[in-house]
Amino acid sequence: MKRAALWLSLLLPVVVLAAGIARHEMARLGAEEWRIPVDGFDPRDTLRGLYVRFSYAFELRGDATPCLGEQGCRLCLSNEGGQVVATVSTAASQCPIAVDTAASRMRAQPGPLGAIIFTNRIFVSERSAPRLRRELGEGSMQLLAELEPDGRLVSRRLERRLERRLERRP
Repeated sequence: MKRAALWLSLLLPVVVLAAGIARHEMARLGAEEWRIPVDGFDPRDTLRGLYVRFSYAFELRGDATPCLGEQGCRLCLSNEGGQVVATVSTAASQCPIAVDTAASRMRAQPGPLGAIIFTNRIFVSERSAPRLRRELGEGSMQLLAELEPDGRLVSRRLERRLERRLERRP
């Protein structure tokens, strides 16, 4: 009896870990890939870790004031003429491609001239940090992100923007 309980207690963490990995991979299968232009700044230090903060450089439409709270808001993404547009949505049914800002850990904050900007951060390796710092200073970056079916926009990597045209790949 004790041996079975021991095996069960040793096996349980492995099963839970495997279930978490499977859930994550299933969410990635249904995700859409987006390339979103970003403006960045690099506040890396030993206390904050190797995170690069950036602001989304999409065109924002609608009143984003409700997005300033901790509960966030819903943004509808669209691709209009090669430009990513985010429209603040009040009803989920009106938004075929919705981003949940709270689940995506996007922060809305007042920007210049009363505009509201959305910021986020992404972990970078020590090796790639100097290159990213230089490219962010040039202002030619885009975020490769996956929009999962539950509305989470997951940042995958920052890359150099080669074209002004941006696309969405299903």
